[in-house]
Amino acid sequence: MKRHFEIAFVFLLIIISLKFFDARFLDNSLLNYLLFLTLIVTVFISVPYVLPTNKGFVFPVQLLLIAMFISIIMAGLYWDQSLLDSLIAVAPYLIVFIFFYLWHIQFPVNILEKIIVFYGSLYILLYVFEFITSGTVYFGKPLWGDEFLVSRGITRIIFPGGGVFVLTSFIAINKLTSQDKNRWFWLLLAIAGIVIPVMQVTRQFIVGILLIYLYHVIRSIRIWKKLVVFASLVSIIIFLQYVNHPIIDGLIDSTRNDANLGSNYIRVLAGEFFLTDFSPNLSTQILGNGVPYFGVSNFGLYVDSLGVTQEYFLSDVGIIAVYVMFGVLAIIAYLLIFIKSFIIPLPGNFQYLKYYLWFMLLTSLTWYTTYHYHYLIITVYVLYMYQAVYIGQGNGKTQEPEPAKEIDREMMISK
Repeated sequence: MKRHFEIAFVFLLIIISLKFFDARFLDNSLLNYLLFLTLIVTVFISVPYVLPTNKGFVFPVQLLLIAMFISIIMAGLYWDQSLLDSLIAVAPYLIVFIFFYLWHIQFPVNILEKIIVFYGSLYILLYVFEFITSGTVYFGKPLWGDEFLVSRGITRIIFPGGGVFVLTSFIAINKLTSQDKNRWFWLLLAIAGIVIPVMQVTRQFIVGILLIYLYHVIRSIRIWKKLVVFASLVSIIIFLQYVNHPIIDGLIDSTRNDANLGSNYIRVLAGEFFLTDFSPNLSTQILGNGVPYFGVSNFGLYVDSLGVTQEYFLSDVGIIAVYVMFGVLAIIAYLLIFIKSFIIPLPGNFQYLKYYLWFMLLTSLTWYTTYHYHYLIITVYVLYMYQAVYIGQGNGKTQEPEPAKEIDREMMISK
């Protein structure tokens, strides 16, 4: 019975953290209260276990939490943001605590995988629904105005909850090549993993997915086949430049315009400002400025004004936003996570955990994958799953398995 409650909590935590995919037909205040209550419960049940044995991703996650709490002090000292406002602003990031709870209860990796695939499939269905009914905004927020508009050759909908979709896409391509069961299902999800980013016309989204798909395809094939794949890819890219299609034209035109701007590109200017001129002193440059309570505190209103007057948005500068809010410690934490994703081994059928972290790395300069609530809950789940698979806790064991027992461990985790 206890395990059933744990599964239900972990399952609901995703949809609550995503605010039901930012559903516009639900009362926003109710969603915020529900999220805040859930986060309080999450912190309460996780705090007793924040000091486990330092293995895998334990230290980077601890470092990230330390940086968050220090930033609360910084916001109060140097931006005059009240403690209550800072706690409310930083609350969504406290979902990171769930890592330690999952680690303590040895939550089954295979169940967590199924939960993620469920939500990833739901994401695809809801995106298709929103695209068909784009005249009315049911989920998410338009880039401009109060409705989804045609941009870059298509009705552009940046659907909320991208993290669960990205991870599901990588699970699909991984399963497609590592098992024979349900291959049609995994194929459909893998195809959606390419089609939907193209329909959203977000360049870093498209490039990140395609590069990792390409890596997965060529990682275990012979050299001559790799050359064929690369030659085919180059041919397709050249061909697409001469295809007269609104989406392709929109991607090419926006890329050319941004390239022509060079150092005057708005995201470059925003990045330079937040790195050099935003922090009021050396302390905030090192320890962070805190999370602004947008639209409420003076700190939040100032950051809002930067977007209105200069078009400088934290969401446009990726991991620079992490540095601005949480300082050097948070950057070190992410560097450790990225480094560990390259050096900590995984069985073949769990490579998707690496892929998700690599996608986050690839998009971290110009997208909010490192910190936004659309991604953060999935990132924490990925770190737990990665650690559980590697150390062996996914099968109920805490000992780090020997390399010679890799296949046995892989089979046990999947049961």
